[in-house]
Amino acid sequence: MMRRVGLMIIVVALGAAVVADAGQGTGKISGVARDAQNQVLPGVKVQLRNVDTAQLVATTNASATGAFEFTGLNPGNYIVEIVDDSGKIIGLSPLTALAAGGAITGLMVSAAAAAAAGGGAFFASTAGILLLVGIGAGVTAGVIAATNDASGSR
Repeated sequence: MMRRVGLMIIVVALGAAVVADAGQGTGKISGVARDAQNQVLPGVKVQLRNVDTAQLVATTNASATGAFEFTGLNPGNYIVEIVDDSGKIIGLSPLTALAAGGAITGLMVSAAAAAAAGGGAFFASTAGILLLVGIGAGVTAGVIAATNDASGSR
């Protein structure tokens, strides 16, 4: 019995360390913003959205070469959005899964991506973003369910 209690204390302590580390993201996503003709979009507003939570994580402006970078990221499913001056989303990256401490480089975000994803209007709308969030949450729940095979009897 004491052995189980000691083991439980160790498990709880390790779990707390993992949760504490989760707030200290070390992941990175970088890439280039382009228009529908594949030309770089210098200075365009680029934002990063966590699809699992629907939260906007960060916003930046692309460099003169269209390059952007987001650092200090926690693991999760992300999309990168290109935003025009009025705040309308005009481009989306593919859904991107970032592992703990991972780096995704060379991601191309194109204004053509929004148009290809249903005319641009739906996936650039709040309803479209929420649909992507729901898909991301379903994928996350499926991964957790598939990997949670421990039982109390083991």
